[in-house]
Amino acid sequence: MGAGRVSEAAGEFRDALRQVGLESIGAAGEPDEGPGLVVVGPQGIRIPLEVKWRSLVAERDLPSLLLEEAQGTPRKTTPVVVAGRVTQRARGELRSRGWGWLDLRGHVHLEAPGVFIDARVTPAGAATVPSKEPLAGRVGLELAVLLLMRPEAALGIRASAAELGRAPSSVSEEMSRLRDAGLVDQDHHPVVPDLFHALAGRWRPDSVDVGALPAPQEDPLDQALRIAADDPEDQPGWALGGSLAAVAYGAPLHVSGAYPPDLYVPDKVTLRRAIQLLGTARSHEDRAGTLRLAPVSAVCGGRVDGKPYGHSVWPLVHPLFVALDLAQDPGRGAEALASWDPPEGWRRVW
Repeated sequence: MGAGRVSEAAGEFRDALRQVGLESIGAAGEPDEGPGLVVVGPQGIRIPLEVKWRSLVAERDLPSLLLEEAQGTPRKTTPVVVAGRVTQRARGELRSRGWGWLDLRGHVHLEAPGVFIDARVTPAGAATVPSKEPLAGRVGLELAVLLLMRPEAALGIRASAAELGRAPSSVSEEMSRLRDAGLVDQDHHPVVPDLFHALAGRWRPDSVDVGALPAPQEDPLDQALRIAADDPEDQPGWALGGSLAAVAYGAPLHVSGAYPPDLYVPDKVTLRRAIQLLGTARSHEDRAGTLRLAPVSAVCGGRVDGKPYGHSVWPLVHPLFVALDLAQDPGRGAEALASWDPPEGWRRVW
């Protein structure tokens, strides 16, 4: 960790404190003395700080950051960390240990004798902001989905590119954006639940209410509509998401047996053809079901046989996509999501 970057971090922390009305000086009394700061509190109380820099502070980063504390080093200063992103879970642990932090996206926290600061501040300069938002394009969405579906794999750039069928350069660029935003760590593990919530904010599949639905595994339109319900794990096809899939996976939701299904379809051609053949519903209340265009191919390409899960006649989407659907409903969906763990074999990332 370069001494220059730590010194810059001290300057950024000092600037953030100035925004909330606190002045600080360098450890030796000069404003630009280095990474040590002394906050001038009420009645002239001086609070020495030890400033550390990290690009990201997530739960998995805390053991190394807190190593000195764990070894019982006497605390003569209040430790603070400046980072491009400090996750919510990490903030709670830092607070319990008496640490302060500055999240360069615009949040400063400091607790010390006579001082309590927990405030929004103007984010650090443009140099800390990625040139393009993460998850803004298709490759970013695909990469986020891949990382969340396999959160412990630590997939490298070339492995991820091979999985997605994308150029390594494109995947590298998107991985850098996710890392700069604090959504992926240095080992390419997703930061959860932060990456999930960022993806949920971008999860807006096109959808159409239809007046009729085909019968899975029996309909003569099977090939024309790419339903493929009888071979869910070996080829892409229609997949059940939304509330009915959530219930099948054991989420604490209550829906009637007549609740219209939400079905993901593989591509725009299939969606247009389904609308032509099935017709649109007169109203949302009169729908036979809702068809959703899969935002990424993994939705319809990684289906799960629904029979072991509530004997669903439709293949199910991966639990990740069910969770993303639930996250779109800030009411009962979010409530169900908060208390739902996926079945054994899948890891909770929300």
